[in-house]
Amino acid sequence: MLRIPRGGGVARAYDYERLDSAIWTSADRMPVVGHVLAFDEDGGAIAMVDSRGAPRRVELRTGTVTDPPDVKLTALRSADGAAVYGVSSTGVVTRLTPTDTRPWTLRLPQAARDVAPQPDGSVLIVADGVGAVRLWRVHPPGTTLLDTLSLPHAEHLVRAAVGDRAYFASDSTLQPVRTRDLKPAPPLRFDRRIRAIAPTPSGDRLFIGLDSVSVLRVIDRYSGDENGAVGLPGPPSDLRMDSLGRYLLVRPARSPDSAWIVAVGTERVVGHVHTTWTADLPFIGVDGSVVVAQGSDVVLLDPQSLKVRRTVTDGAQDFWIPIRWSGFRPRAPGLDQPVTFPTTPVDSGDSILAAIRRSQRDTGLQPGPTPATTPPPPVVDSAQGKLGSGAAHTAGFTVQFAALLNPDSARARAAHIVADGQHARVVAAPRGGTMVYLVVLGPFATRDAADAAGRASGQLNPWVYEGAP
Repeated sequence: MLRIPRGGGVARAYDYERLDSAIWTSADRMPVVGHVLAFDEDGGAIAMVDSRGAPRRVELRTGTVTDPPDVKLTALRSADGAAVYGVSSTGVVTRLTPTDTRPWTLRLPQAARDVAPQPDGSVLIVADGVGAVRLWRVHPPGTTLLDTLSLPHAEHLVRAAVGDRAYFASDSTLQPVRTRDLKPAPPLRFDRRIRAIAPTPSGDRLFIGLDSVSVLRVIDRYSGDENGAVGLPGPPSDLRMDSLGRYLLVRPARSPDSAWIVAVGTERVVGHVHTTWTADLPFIGVDGSVVVAQGSDVVLLDPQSLKVRRTVTDGAQDFWIPIRWSGFRPRAPGLDQPVTFPTTPVDSGDSILAAIRRSQRDTGLQPGPTPATTPPPPVVDSAQGKLGSGAAHTAGFTVQFAALLNPDSARARAAHIVADGQHARVVAAPRGGTMVYLVVLGPFATRDAADAAGRASGQLNPWVYEGAP
């Protein structure tokens, strides 16, 4: 659970089971959070929008936050937390990513007003035409318009994706469009204005709240037919779906500081709680608790009995961001050591060639021509922060079993090597202009530990050397 002070400040992460003890603290002060766009699990970063409407990226591995971009963007969206799309004041679509030196941009025949990035990397772009809405599909970084569609005037693109469908709402009509080819489906028409929409995580159903109607309509995504209804104590104004699809939170139109709890499986109201509605609270926790803001505290309630499970004193003073990530777990010390290039004879071109020939003899391969011996590459002087030619300090010892030119042969060899429950792995290493695939274990803290692992593997002539492969 990442918590950022609502007024901005140092962010802290907590194990959901122990919300009273932080396990991580940011290095930078965070800005005031407007809302969260998405979480990039691979990159370990949260894409969000600050209170001034600027996209920001919170890097959990370094505890830093990126500066706002130079260009002002609206309609900010992200499907994966890595690529953030927006629209400039002139209607140009812009994509921001952590690796792009320059933003990707696309100018269309008409000024764009909304975007909808898709999980497959494509993006839908919406523009207002004369009496109609224009819809395009592109796949960045390409700029070719893959598909085009013209629809009757729609007020907005519903910010909810259901399977491979995008939805456009216009008063009392909902127009589904298939995202992979922009093929429209028959529109869904209701007798009242559409107020809120929430899909289930699996995409099989769509819950729709209508203006001044005390019932939620349940639409089957595949047939487009209404296949259920949820009776409410009053009309809804907002819907918030549990990320695991167990419960739906409904904000009453006439009592905005409360929530009805709907069990998605039975499509029935099971509770009514007092809570302040913000961009982050209330929500359903991973354990099924209803996480609500009551006064200055955050309270976790049982969804059926509404009994208090836990109370976080002054928790409502933070913006809460639930994420699923293993990056806060302790890492082995060797994983975060700087890469160095030892200049000892064991890493010379001759020794590598000898290892290749030995492994080729073991696997029945014929040795190739002898490559020219090359001088060792420069090493990083950690004390000076510059490149030099002296020996660098290395941490740990590596056990090497083979150096092969064929990656498939290396992986096959590694699959049969186990020492004390640790499996060998394959490391690609350029040597003299040729890519060599090393089968290794480690690094180990001491040479004795490396030697013991080599003996435990049962392999002939394991090679132990200092440093990383």
